[in-house]
Amino acid sequence: MTAPEFEARVAAWARQQPDVTALVLGGSRARTGSAADQWADWDFQLITPHPERFRHTGWLAAIAPCWCAHAERTPRGVVKVSAVFEHGFEADFVPLAVWQMKLVYAAMQHPARVRWMPRRLVRGIQETRGFMLGGGYRLLAGGVDWERRFAALALAWPAIELSAGEFAQHVTAFWQKAVWIFKKIVRPELRSAMHWLHLLVVHHVYVLLAEEARLAGRPARGEARKAEQWLDAARLRQTQITTAPDQQVMARALGAALDVFQEVSASVATQRGFVPGDYSAVAAWLRAELAKLVTGS
Repeated sequence: MTAPEFEARVAAWARQQPDVTALVLGGSRARTGSAADQWADWDFQLITPHPERFRHTGWLAAIAPCWCAHAERTPRGVVKVSAVFEHGFEADFVPLAVWQMKLVYAAMQHPARVRWMPRRLVRGIQETRGFMLGGGYRLLAGGVDWERRFAALALAWPAIELSAGEFAQHVTAFWQKAVWIFKKIVRPELRSAMHWLHLLVVHHVYVLLAEEARLAGRPARGEARKAEQWLDAARLRQTQITTAPDQQVMARALGAALDVFQEVSASVATQRGFVPGDYSAVAAWLRAELAKLVTGS
């Protein structure tokens, strides 16, 4: 089975399902002008009146032989069903309610009214636009009504930006978790420290790096996806953080995370007019303790 054959099987399956209203392919696999990376996965929006019927893995085998699969709730609050099919073809399906997507596209036609829209609706619009416009899209199952709705994607919309409350939450969480990771390094629980340092960087450092990139006019993606394309040269160097189950290596790694976080949080605060809290005391204490580990004193 080739990649085009796999995609055709997914589309044929969707068209045969009475409770699948539309199937949208997004990302690099949706582009028709250039070939996708051979390792690229397939990202689908599965639009249905009954999303709960697809929030498990039992239906995947009807598409193609499925090697493994799982369903999980994402940070965006939706359930993503991820599967690895025969030949290593990987696909993600996000079941979405028809009424919600109709609402999203109806509201998307009125960007001038954004200030009166509920914040949750606005975020849904922005996330939908990110999925559809980030790498391209194709409608594999549906109809002309959905193509008409997609015309709203051509309208200009404000990009997702970090709120003052979200900024403050990320800064507070970063420093609290940094202290906790330091203690794991000291104990030593080095493998746990490695795990939590990675999450610290992805969940907090890269969120602010993405906001900084957006302010500089470079479209960024969440969870550090394709960060090599939107980080500038200085940030690429700073985020080359090496970890290993070794106290000195981990002390240096946490120190490097402190460096980039302090810089990017100050940058974002200045550009957005946020008033950051004073974390100088915890920062100074952490740096002094990490220096003892690095020098062995």
